[in-house]
Amino acid sequence: MRKRLRVVLGLAVAGLLAVPVAVLGVHVTHPRDEDGYLTYLKQYGDRQSDEPLQVLPPTADLIAEGDTACDWLREQPYALWRHDAKYGEVAIHQRYLRHVGDRSPKWGNALPGLGSVAGAAWGYLCPADRELRQPRRHPFAPKPD
Repeated sequence: MRKRLRVVLGLAVAGLLAVPVAVLGVHVTHPRDEDGYLTYLKQYGDRQSDEPLQVLPPTADLIAEGDTACDWLREQPYALWRHDAKYGEVAIHQRYLRHVGDRSPKWGNALPGLGSVAGAAWGYLCPADRELRQPRRHPFAPKPD
């Protein structure tokens, strides 16, 4: 009886620790990359053109605006195995743009726009938070055709 209780308690503790360890693992495997963020904005900050931006706004302003987008993303729910349209990347991006509304960044109307900044920030400044909010395929579901 005692041995069975120990096994059950051990499994319960392991189950409880699995979630924080998994989340920590995502953060370790998806580090912040400020240089990649700035490089991405330089290359793709103008969504209307294929040309790279000639000049970027001050780095501190770009990082601060990116961190603001990451803070907003952290407030969004985890998708896990939910596949509703509201958990898709495009829907999240549109919700963020509605959230910022007509607010201009510190650098005014110069490029890059807030949409480009948010997309780049989620990919480079807080990739773990983005990864944790992506819909997942149910682990026991059959593979799609």
